[in-house]
Amino acid sequence: MDSRLEKAIVEAFDANGPLCRQIEGFKRRDSQLQFAQAVGQAIQTQGVAVVEAGTGTGKTFAYLVPAILSRSKTIVSTASKTLQDQLFEKDVGRICSALAVDADVAVLKGRGNYICKERLERLVDRGLLPEADSYKRLKKIIDFARRDATGDKNDIPGIPEKDPLWPWVTSTKDNCLGKSKCPHYDDCFVNRARARAHEADIVIVNHHLFMADLSLKDDTMAELLPDADLVILDEAHKLPDIGIDYFSDIFSLWELQDFSEEGRLIGKAHAAGVVRWDDVFLDVKKAALNLHQIIHRGLGVEIDTEIEINSIDGFAQSIKEPFEKLIESVLTIAKTFKSLEGSNEECDLFSDRAADLLKRMQDWQVTLTNPSAVKTVGGIPSVLWLRLTEQNVFFSNTPLSLAQPFAKAREKMHNAWILTSATISTRKDDGSADFSYFLGELGLSKETQTYTWDSPFNFAYQARFYLPKNLPGVFEDNFAHELVEATWPLLQKTQGRAFFLCTSFRSMEAIANELRLRMGANFTLCVQGEAPKSELLDRFKSMPNAVLVGSMSFWEGVDMKGDALQLVVIDKMPFAQFDTPVARAKKDWFADQGKNPFMSYQLPEMITTLRQGVGRLIRSENDFGVIVFGDNRLLQKRYGRVVLESLPAMIRTQEFARVYSFLDNPDEAY
Repeated sequence: MDSRLEKAIVEAFDANGPLCRQIEGFKRRDSQLQFAQAVGQAIQTQGVAVVEAGTGTGKTFAYLVPAILSRSKTIVSTASKTLQDQLFEKDVGRICSALAVDADVAVLKGRGNYICKERLERLVDRGLLPEADSYKRLKKIIDFARRDATGDKNDIPGIPEKDPLWPWVTSTKDNCLGKSKCPHYDDCFVNRARARAHEADIVIVNHHLFMADLSLKDDTMAELLPDADLVILDEAHKLPDIGIDYFSDIFSLWELQDFSEEGRLIGKAHAAGVVRWDDVFLDVKKAALNLHQIIHRGLGVEIDTEIEINSIDGFAQSIKEPFEKLIESVLTIAKTFKSLEGSNEECDLFSDRAADLLKRMQDWQVTLTNPSAVKTVGGIPSVLWLRLTEQNVFFSNTPLSLAQPFAKAREKMHNAWILTSATISTRKDDGSADFSYFLGELGLSKETQTYTWDSPFNFAYQARFYLPKNLPGVFEDNFAHELVEATWPLLQKTQGRAFFLCTSFRSMEAIANELRLRMGANFTLCVQGEAPKSELLDRFKSMPNAVLVGSMSFWEGVDMKGDALQLVVIDKMPFAQFDTPVARAKKDWFADQGKNPFMSYQLPEMITTLRQGVGRLIRSENDFGVIVFGDNRLLQKRYGRVVLESLPAMIRTQEFARVYSFLDNPDEAY
């Protein structure tokens, strides 16, 4: 590392340095300094570093300080809005102030998050709204667009995320008029956001936007993200799941719904007498509905089902005619708009969109004609499957690995990369960190520089890991009853202040019902589904003796510091089941390569998720509490040792008295 940068990093984190002096509550940690030095080294060598840093290490300061001191153009990508807000609103500013350094920071979102002034004006002029009461929300949007500098639709209160008005006041790459034709190009909110990103020293994005850019599927996205000297991927354990969608080939009947609604209004506005627009687009909707019904009623695919297309008897023959009629209905529209080219800019854009959609549908027709053929995406083995809902059919050809496309895309970017999370590795038999699963998922070399720093918190003092004796197996009918029975005295001792983290909705409902039978008016029960997640968490914090019961969405991204949370109950190990088309295909793919699907896929995935759930309990050095774990396979199966070694170093016990006395007096119990 350049000696000047190394010296600046060391001085910044020194016990008498600017961070300790200027930032209230900042504590110097050796692991944080070492992390920062690793980032500095990667910047100097344009290398890749994978860093696992436990809760409390101070990841954001560890990677932001060298980024700022080195004056590197930096992109920081995260999975959660909470972390984005923390970086933008707090951390960058506090670091710059302490170090007496200026660094401009910007948040960049996908195109669909910004109001389009041109489409908003056209909608007002046209007067054709998607719903009878849309005008109420439209007025809010108009007022907001006039006064706001960013045009971020998420800053407008009171309009649902799924409101049908949004597609009419935001743009896509298909309907953007572009520089030569749009009268608002120079003051376009999207272009302002791009310009800010290009000017800023640090650009904060989410993983969805980053992966869309990396996949090179959307040229406009590629233009949105500027070149950078340093790429930081925080919450990196989420990348494989998020990224796979952006390298899949996807087609959905919902696309036709949006296509039809927009095309109908454009046609009626600019070429009212050419055809009966309501009728031609109704033909598309009818053809789409017919295809849906053939798959559901004709082929017997149940609603809310994901299934391999190859496993559906008679699929290719049954959908041949309805899919051809669907293509014909879109072809009619494509030809009609083609005949209108040159008459209107919106008609020209929609003509291009119709042609693109038609080509994709024709490609999908070929794919669906022979579903049993070996499928690939970009040369990678894939699985062809569909998801059927009440109103949609979602087709996907999904690659079984992100490794090759991710590595190929990354190699084109000659810069430094830092991938970090509190939960990336598992543990080897000797207790050392094993990054092989994570590296393999993203196509990173086995020679990639990896680091691991445990949490600085004293888990042996602050927490207990309790596996109650004599619990039934997790699949027994009385499991929920017995787990709540074993936990109830602890709930009374902590007066609530507990999370029940469940691996399924079925388990969540069973445990919630058992709790309802025992709880009186002095407890507050918060169950996932009764209110939005943020509202449930607010209720948990504010209400006395609260107990929250949730499924997988509560296993991470929840930061409950202090004595509000003293008990985390986990029903069982969160194994990903081979119950989806992609999971089943992955299982077979691993087996074909001579690998054990359980050890190579299920176990490391489970450990990552479990570590996230366990991590909800201790969020600061002043927290204390108990993990109650209901899955006795942890002691019965050989892999249980690997699982236990991957968890924080809590004192483990099956003795109720030890746990109860710990809650009664943690100092004495230690």
